[in-house]
Amino acid sequence: MKKILYGVSAAVLSALVSTTAMAADKVLTVASWAAPFHTQNENFFPWMNEQFKSCSGGSLSLKVEYGLAPPPALYDSIRDGVADITWIVYGYTPGKFVTTMIAELPLIPGNAQEKSVAFQKTYEKYLESAGEAKGVQILANFTHGPGMANTVKKVTSYKELEGVKMRVGGGVANAIGTALGVAGVNAPAPKVYEIISGGVADGVMFPFETMHAFKIAELAKYSLHNPDGMYTTAFAVIMNNDSYNDLSAAHKKCIDDMRGVSLSRTIGKYWDQADDKGKAAAAEYNHELTIASHDERQYFKEKMGPVIDGVINKIDAVGVDANAALSYFKEEVKIENALSGN
Repeated sequence: MKKILYGVSAAVLSALVSTTAMAADKVLTVASWAAPFHTQNENFFPWMNEQFKSCSGGSLSLKVEYGLAPPPALYDSIRDGVADITWIVYGYTPGKFVTTMIAELPLIPGNAQEKSVAFQKTYEKYLESAGEAKGVQILANFTHGPGMANTVKKVTSYKELEGVKMRVGGGVANAIGTALGVAGVNAPAPKVYEIISGGVADGVMFPFETMHAFKIAELAKYSLHNPDGMYTTAFAVIMNNDSYNDLSAAHKKCIDDMRGVSLSRTIGKYWDQADDKGKAAAAEYNHELTIASHDERQYFKEKMGPVIDGVINKIDAVGVDANAALSYFKEEVKIENALSGN
C-alpha cells in the first residue's frame, strides 16, 4: 500500500515540476521593421534568440513580429508595452533624444562596428546620465556604416545636390541636408523605395547596406562617398522596463550578461557584413561610386561647421559636456579601428 501511495506521490510531484518548468518559460516579443532579409531580422535577432536559449537552457526566447507599429512610433510603443523589445532610430523621435546626436555627426570616419562600440562607450560614460530614455532599458546603442548621397542621376559634387529632392532620415541628417541645400523629403527607411520609384524623391542619404536591404540598388545607381565621413544614423535596441523587471533573476542575468559594449560590437559586425552584401547588390546594377575629391571634402567640411556647432550647443544645454563626449567618441572610434585591424 505504501508503494502505491509513493508511486502516486511521485507522479504528482513530477507533474508539478513539469508545470512549474513550463510556467518559467518566457518568450519575449520583438516588434521589428524593415524586410525580413534586413540584417537585424535575418541575422541579429536570430543570433540574440540563440544566445538567450543557450543561456537559459531554452526557457528564454524571442519571437519577432512585424507591423505592430510604424518605425517612428516604436519607441513610444515599447515604452507603453505593445511589445517587449525593438530597435529604434533615435532621430525618428525628435525632441526626445538630444545627446545621441553625438554619434550622428559628420566628419568622423569609421565603419559600423567602430562607431557602434564608440557610441555605446560614450553613452555609458557621458550620455546616459541625461536620462533621456524613459520607461525603457537601452540594451545596446549602434550605428550603420558610412552614409552616402545616393542618387538616380549622376552626382559628383556636393554642389550638384543643391535643390535635389533627397530623402533624409531625421536627426543630424536633416541638418546636413539643409546645409547642403537639398530639398529634404522626410520618410522612414521602408518607404524610400516607394518615394524614389514614384518620383517624390530623386535620391537618399543611406549607407551601402540599403542597396540590398531596401533594394535601393535598383533605383539609385550613383553614390557620392566622403572618406572623412558624411553622416551616420544612431540606433538602439531597447526593452520595456516592466518586461525586464518581471523576468526571473536567471533571465535577467542572460540579458545583463549580453547588453552593453559587446552587444554593440556584435550588431556593428552584422551591419558591416550587410554593407558588403549591399556593395555586391549594387554591382549587379552597374552601380557607380564617386569618391569626393579633395576640394569637395573641403567644401563639405566648411558647410558642416555650423551643423556641428549646433549639435554641440544642444547637447550642452541638457547638461552634458558635449565637447568632452565628442572627443571621447572620436578617440574610441580610433581605438576600435586599431583593435579590429582595419
